[in-house]
Amino acid sequence: MSFFKLITPKAFVELAQKETSRRVIPVDSTWYLPNVGRNGKQEFLTLDRIPNSVFFDIDNIKDVNSPYPHMVPDLAAFNQSMGELGLQRNDVLVVYDRIGNFSAPRCAWTLALFGHPSVYLLNNYNLYKKSGYPVQNDKRTKWSELGSSEYKSDIDLSSQRVVSYEKMLKLVSSGELSKRFNVFDARTVGRFDGSAPEPRPELSSGHIKGSQPLPFGELLEQDSGAFPESSELMKKRFDEALVKLKDSYNPSLPTIAMCGTGVTACIVMAGLEHAGIRDIRLYDGSWTEWVMRSDASMIAKGRD
Repeated sequence: MSFFKLITPKAFVELAQKETSRRVIPVDSTWYLPNVGRNGKQEFLTLDRIPNSVFFDIDNIKDVNSPYPHMVPDLAAFNQSMGELGLQRNDVLVVYDRIGNFSAPRCAWTLALFGHPSVYLLNNYNLYKKSGYPVQNDKRTKWSELGSSEYKSDIDLSSQRVVSYEKMLKLVSSGELSKRFNVFDARTVGRFDGSAPEPRPELSSGHIKGSQPLPFGELLEQDSGAFPESSELMKKRFDEALVKLKDSYNPSLPTIAMCGTGVTACIVMAGLEHAGIRDIRLYDGSWTEWVMRSDASMIAKGRD
């Protein structure tokens, strides 16, 4: 199945104008790394946003019992959160973030993971604003003005699309990880090879043995942060990144994506899917969980 359906700003505006049987709801999911010092949720109330947006808080719609930052919620928690936002199963949801394509792919992936029927990833907010489409910047006091609703999904694809720490540890310990999967880490090369610090100062940088660096920015247009418009251009950008980073890719193997906490890995997942690659899973706990649960012998430095 497809987890990411990209939509251009023009196509989004046209969809919102012509759709009469269903609501088209923009979903702002802006989130910043902890060392940036900004709060996407609070900014939503006062800064520019697409009109009639709701705010999907990836810091809150998660497994709140986990010590790791962005673990997938269970189905009941997801349904409750969607209902609190006033969303309905037949809504068309168009997800964006005000950075470009940073945290929105994580939101879109979560919505698809729990089977929301119609989800688009706006490509992207920067191009939307540049095109002169309307924005709101009035002060709001709520993250949704839709009221509440009863939202009920009975779909949870976590067992198929989420890789656990236990599985990763078994694959790494046996030396089977790179033999059975392509594993791409969306963090910067410096964080991957251990030469740059993590944004969470309590964590060591480095990587999982058998993984390869694929910084998410390599897959995005440098000026706008958008994905290349066509699948062919996306595939070309992916191939160029492999050459630049001296990575390898085996198309006969499934792919695991990871990053710091499972957010920017979804940018890589969206890019690879846009390039025609479908069998992609997320190591949800990503580097943060790996460091917190593993001993020092499981933290690799440099390049394998």
